Amino acid sequence: MRKRLLSSVLVVCMLLLIFSSLPVFASTSVKLAISKTEFRINEKGTLTISGISDYDVENGAWLGIAEGGTRVANTNYHISVNQLPANNVWEFTAPYKFGEYEIRLINHDDTLLEKVSFSVVPAVASGSDIKLSKTEVKINEQMSVTVNGLTDGEISEGVWIGIDKEGTKMENSNYHISVYQLPANNTYEFNAPYNFGKYEVRVIYPDEKNTAFGRASFVVESSKAKPGDLVLSNTKPAYGEKIALTVKGLTKGEIDEGAWIGVAKVGDKLINTNYHTTIKYLPQNNVYEFIVENEPGNYEVRVFCKDNLAEDEMEYGLFGTVGFTVGTASATGIVAGYEGISSWAVPEINEAIENNLITDKVMVDFGRDITREEFCELAIKLYEKMSGKTAQPSASNPFTDTKNPEVLKAYNLGIVQGVAPDKFAPNNSITRQEIATMLVRTLKNVMPELETSGAQFTQVFYDAAEISDWAVENLRFLNHNDIFKGSQGYILPKAYTTREQAISLVKRVFDKFFQI
Repeated sequence: MRKRLLSSVLVVCMLLLIFSSLPVFASTSVKLAISKTEFRINEKGTLTISGISDYDVENGAWLGIAEGGTRVANTNYHISVNQLPANNVWEFTAPYKFGEYEIRLINHDDTLLEKVSFSVVPAVASGSDIKLSKTEVKINEQMSVTVNGLTDGEISEGVWIGIDKEGTKMENSNYHISVYQLPANNTYEFNAPYNFGKYEVRVIYPDEKNTAFGRASFVVESSKAKPGDLVLSNTKPAYGEKIALTVKGLTKGEIDEGAWIGVAKVGDKLINTNYHTTIKYLPQNNVYEFIVENEPGNYEVRVFCKDNLAEDEMEYGLFGTVGFTVGTASATGIVAGYEGISSWAVPEINEAIENNLITDKVMVDFGRDITREEFCELAIKLYEKMSGKTAQPSASNPFTDTKNPEVLKAYNLGIVQGVAPDKFAPNNSITRQEIATMLVRTLKNVMPELETSGAQFTQVFYDAAEISDWAVENLRFLNHNDIFKGSQGYILPKAYTTREQAISLVKRVFDKFFQI
């Protein structure tokens, strides 16, 4: 019995001796405190360790950084804890790739003691970080972009600048230059693209997705002829006569890109313009001489700012036109029968010509229905003549089916709207009630104090019930002022309007209200 008791005591003593000789392991109260949880590329941060035992420090506990969710064995060693200052604060640099990361405290035997998570995220440029020298440029015009807001770490890791058509996918962005290659002011000077359209300067991080720091938009547009930029030596030439065109106002970039001269009948589609010559082949004074070989009619010389334009680019690339008349269509007036004009319309249209209320586009095929686009052009002619002001197009184009600046001027003034949020339908015919509404809106832009609500019809119209609610006041006002007269007791609100009728309506409005 004594021997058994003695043996038990000896076993207990031995166990106590063994356990007392074992090292003290890490406390479960180890904590890691990180200065923040979101960093930019290569940004500095701090980590503070608390609660770690002296044993772990002395036996090689270390800190590493790894992608979130990876195995401990894949942790990249950075520093041993015993190399830290007395306050156990580690100053580190965030990785150069975007993603989720962990700082891990690992024991000498590769046991994970503690970890803390953080992420490396792309910063987004503020409104003034990417600044263009100009937002509207001509082909090949020199411009610049200045980039601010990037850290030194982001710049050193290869953030770059690209220039692309608006709507191009980020992964298809075209590299131009890395920001670290720029001078100290981070300004990149470049020439605008040689195609018309909307573009973006993109500042892009060097990751697989081409993540954008930010972007800034600009438009490459054609020059537009001003008075005196296109001058014909004779606007009433005879068949076989030589005339000369002088061209001014084109930029060097437009001339270098093949700006050219063509001739077409007024009203012909731009795509059907007959090529004559390229501007850069002219003498230094930019004078082009040619022989008139056209049959009698109204024609125009057209100048485009670039060669090889697609059909949908031609209107955008049109620099300007200047008209001339051959034969019976006298520049000082037209006669009955010319281009199908009715005898009643001749005096009104000749007066419209004298008052510059007409466009060349509607000086042919007078019996054809006028389109929404063509009447917008007449409405702007009327507005500018009556107000003495130059209408300005809207800053942005909401429509995908027209780039006509006259349409955008009318839209900007509230004279016309689209048929849908992004559609204008420029080639659709226009009804009498729509024309009445556009004319009244034009008048109210010129004469904001104009009162239209009290007017009444001068007679009973059998089809008055067919007038849309939004057009009733406008038709009453114009009928009351002897502009819309109706026919045999009908006002015909939803009938389409011919070119000669539309021109006459514009001229009547001018006669009635211009002197008020």
